[in-house]
Amino acid sequence: MRLSVGRRQSAFTHPGFGNEARVGVAFADLTRLDCVSPPSPRRPFGAGRGYQTKPLFPPLSGSGRGPGGGVAFRRPGKTGPGLLLSLLLNAALAAGVLYLLFGPKPGSPGGTAGVGTGGTTTSSPATEVNAIGRIQPAGGLVAVYGPPGDRVQEFKVQVGDTVALDQPLGVLSGEADRKLQLQSLDAQIREADALRASIVASKVAKLADIDAEAKQATVGVEQDTRAIDAKVKAVEAQMKRASAELARLRAAKAEGVNVSEQEMEQVQALFAQAEAEKEASLAQKEKIRVTREEAGKSVEAKKATVEAETNRALAQVPSETLKTSRQLAERKLKDGELRAPTAGKVVRILSKPGETLTTQPVVQIADVGKMTVVAEVYESDVGRVREWLQKGSVKAEIDARVLAGDKKLTGTVSGPAKVSTVVSKNVLTPLGPREDADRRVVEVEVDLDPSSADAAKEFIGLQVRVKLTP
Repeated sequence: MRLSVGRRQSAFTHPGFGNEARVGVAFADLTRLDCVSPPSPRRPFGAGRGYQTKPLFPPLSGSGRGPGGGVAFRRPGKTGPGLLLSLLLNAALAAGVLYLLFGPKPGSPGGTAGVGTGGTTTSSPATEVNAIGRIQPAGGLVAVYGPPGDRVQEFKVQVGDTVALDQPLGVLSGEADRKLQLQSLDAQIREADALRASIVASKVAKLADIDAEAKQATVGVEQDTRAIDAKVKAVEAQMKRASAELARLRAAKAEGVNVSEQEMEQVQALFAQAEAEKEASLAQKEKIRVTREEAGKSVEAKKATVEAETNRALAQVPSETLKTSRQLAERKLKDGELRAPTAGKVVRILSKPGETLTTQPVVQIADVGKMTVVAEVYESDVGRVREWLQKGSVKAEIDARVLAGDKKLTGTVSGPAKVSTVVSKNVLTPLGPREDADRRVVEVEVDLDPSSADAAKEFIGLQVRVKLTP
């Protein structure tokens, strides 16, 4: 009799390992038992039927079911040591599966455990806290975006280049169109300024014409006024002579001199005529004064009309609107350029020439002069870290494993401000099968020493193991 032991792969899922964590266990396949029978007269040895295969567990159908729907097993004629060994192997494997599923896990309330990146878990004494973390610049990664819908023509930098503030990083296809739009607005602004200047010049010319007409009218009025004044004086002199002649005739007639009535009437007529001419001249002078005042008011009205027309014409020139549009176009041009928002090192280029930009970043820049490690400390351990920080800074030892000679990085947690006050779900996932994939952690920022920062700047985002000690 020969026992044929195959291997069957079975998978178990446990809530402590997450939805995607699966544990594979190998079980012995005892479904078949190969027996070698000796040759017999009825079944010659050379007839190709020297091997006889009998199933240990018959299928659950047909005559294999016993009373009540149970399984009727065929007991082999003899139990050998191979079968016992297989049963023991199955029992040991089942015990291992039960331990993996229901045994103690790291980070449980019953004890403190360190979390590794390679699946190993070590118990942490009270004088240290173990966690996993990631290397990143102190200022984080600065993302550079482009206008969605635009395309990258070329990049002017490569990964690893050091860039200065506002340095061009690339050329976009829409940059030329935005420059043309800005130039068009500049031309429109120049035309608008020229139009405004011509409107103002026209206003000045119209006002000058109105002033010239008013001045000319004033000169004529003044001449007429002077002529009337001279005529009034002459009439008054004539009236004075007539009045004196009339008084002389009346005195002579009173002395008995023979004065004819006709002579008296002539002198009286001359006096009345002079008086009438005087009144007419004064009336004409008054009329000229009134006309002059009305002419002045007309001049002011004409000037007000010119001012109103000028203001209306200037309002129709969109100078302010064009200037505002130019400011917006200039801002779009600046925002549409790929320029470094800060000085640092180009760590990633996330697009290729010719690709259409979306809401995703195009380039990532980081200031690698100062590096940190963000450690995800289990929520039950962060209290000890805060207690240590009340006495001073906390030392940190970082196991990166990728550095030459298994060199370890060192750093410090400088103060309570480096410990977050928010408990959140872990971002980093340990690789060990017994590690909790879903944990509640608090982020603690570790400032790397200068020598360690210089070694870590080439491994941004690397997952590391962190050990914190007071």
